[in-house]
Amino acid sequence: MADGDQPRRSVRDREVVVAAVLVVAVVLVVAWLSGVIPAVDNAIGLAPVIIVGLIAVTIVVLARALVPRRGA
Repeated sequence: MADGDQPRRSVRDREVVVAAVLVVAVVLVVAWLSGVIPAVDNAIGLAPVIIVGLIAVTIVVLARALVPRRGA
């Protein structure tokens, strides 16, 4: 049986909440490390693209998890 023949597993609210909590936890850890380690603070301060990247990846992951595929 090909992958396309199998029904898509539905995403549960619990999985989405766990993913969101993990993203928030990673952001908080990075924020804490930036206060403790000056080199991390400088890296984040000089490259705000990291924060935009984290937000973009979070949106993509949640969109793929929540929006059903067409034709499936």
